[in-house]
Amino acid sequence: MVIVAGLGIASVHRAPLDTITGKTLANGARFVPETCWFDTGDNTAIQCGWLHTAPADSKHPSAFQLPVVIMRHTGMEHQPDPLVYLAGGPGAAAGLDKQGIESYWLDWFKQKADMKRDLILFDQRGTGLSKPALNCDEYRALSASILSNPGTPEENASRYRTVSQQCHDRLTQANLPLAALGTGYSAQDVNDLLELLDYPQGNLLGISYGTRLALEVQRQFPQRIRSLSLDSLYPPGEHLFRDWPELLDKSIQRIFQYCDQHERCQLENGDIRQRYASLMAKLRAEPLLIPVTDKYPGNLQTLRLNDEILLAILFDAQYTSHALASLPDMIRHLQEGHPELAQEPIENYLHHQFDDAFREPVFWSVECRDNPAVPRENRDAKINAYPELRYYLPHDYDVCDVWNAAPQEQGLQAPQAPRQTPSLIFSGEDDPITPTAWAVKAAAQQFSENTTHLFRFAGVAHSVMDSKECANALFIQFLNNPTERPRADCRFDAEEHPKHTVAASSD
Repeated sequence: MVIVAGLGIASVHRAPLDTITGKTLANGARFVPETCWFDTGDNTAIQCGWLHTAPADSKHPSAFQLPVVIMRHTGMEHQPDPLVYLAGGPGAAAGLDKQGIESYWLDWFKQKADMKRDLILFDQRGTGLSKPALNCDEYRALSASILSNPGTPEENASRYRTVSQQCHDRLTQANLPLAALGTGYSAQDVNDLLELLDYPQGNLLGISYGTRLALEVQRQFPQRIRSLSLDSLYPPGEHLFRDWPELLDKSIQRIFQYCDQHERCQLENGDIRQRYASLMAKLRAEPLLIPVTDKYPGNLQTLRLNDEILLAILFDAQYTSHALASLPDMIRHLQEGHPELAQEPIENYLHHQFDDAFREPVFWSVECRDNPAVPRENRDAKINAYPELRYYLPHDYDVCDVWNAAPQEQGLQAPQAPRQTPSLIFSGEDDPITPTAWAVKAAAQQFSENTTHLFRFAGVAHSVMDSKECANALFIQFLNNPTERPRADCRFDAEEHPKHTVAASSD
């Protein structure tokens, strides 16, 4: 890509603030304006509508209708290239319902007024408010069943496979467009949306899976993208299912290493490895019965906490920055028979399990299309490399043979040459699901060294911008001048969390 000169200079051009008119592209994608479904507050420069995705051919209608929210920047230094936000998952909503806009996005846009650009929000295919809805309440019912009456990991995996097949068959029989889900399709949607809204170029902000989508947009439409901001990078070539044994093992080792490095943890918890091993054996023999305070689907009233569920809770907790420090204490409290002292990570895990905004059909359809199948012998080799975890890694949890409509596809591919688009990459060194090693490897192999800025944050987990104020400052600087390395003072952030080293390192 040729970098356009003068992109950081204020322009007199301003996107129109009158009502957006409907428009149709040659590929059949169209935008239909609509009155916003939420209170815009004191911001009158917000407009809404629906992207009707490009049909597969002239004989078929659009597979999906995606809700779109455009928040207009009205300042004197307005820049013509908007920021497009790409949610994670895959299968997560962008938060465009009334509560999400009014309680989060309006404030987010105000706080980032210095970016001097319009903000475009949309729900990806099958997520959030998009139509048709791809819901599978069967998964929520299954969670309630397993949490109240767990079997062995192999038995639970078999139950998961059965429910996955039932959900897939039900959606297929209803003629819902599962075959029209995929990162490549969503990349086309982003390009179509920018063209329909008359933006020659745009900037992409992706979180987690949203980074993978951002990279595919840039690969397919490099001239359309001015800059990439990538938080918790999930690059093509990395494989969540293939690498799951390693990710799970590292999440446990991270707890042990934290305790090794902190004297207080050692004094209070003793040999944390021995405590963990003792607790896992105890829970396998006799699960802890823990009353559930909130209301969940399936009338879940008592959690039977066994070893597999504890392993899942310990992994889930590490998505949140600075939660790592509490996990050795949690292990000790449970091992000593005091689950009431470990309530917070347990409740957080339950909320995530029953999050009705997450769409499992989208997750599996997209992930399984993106990532080529791993031969069984290769999976066995990966699993056998972690003998202490082998019991918790039954093959039936991988249901790509159920959800992938085109198993012969090769999946997303890394670029043939380094990406030239200016790119800002954030990585938390405590991130359990998109590890720093992925970001370092991708930065070296898939991006141009001259246009890429990688920042690694110690003591920070997934979604760096949600927990690091200085990362937001770096983001604003980069957006306004992507050809120069941004700088920010992270010392104030370090004072907020004195137990951790949080200064950013740049590669």
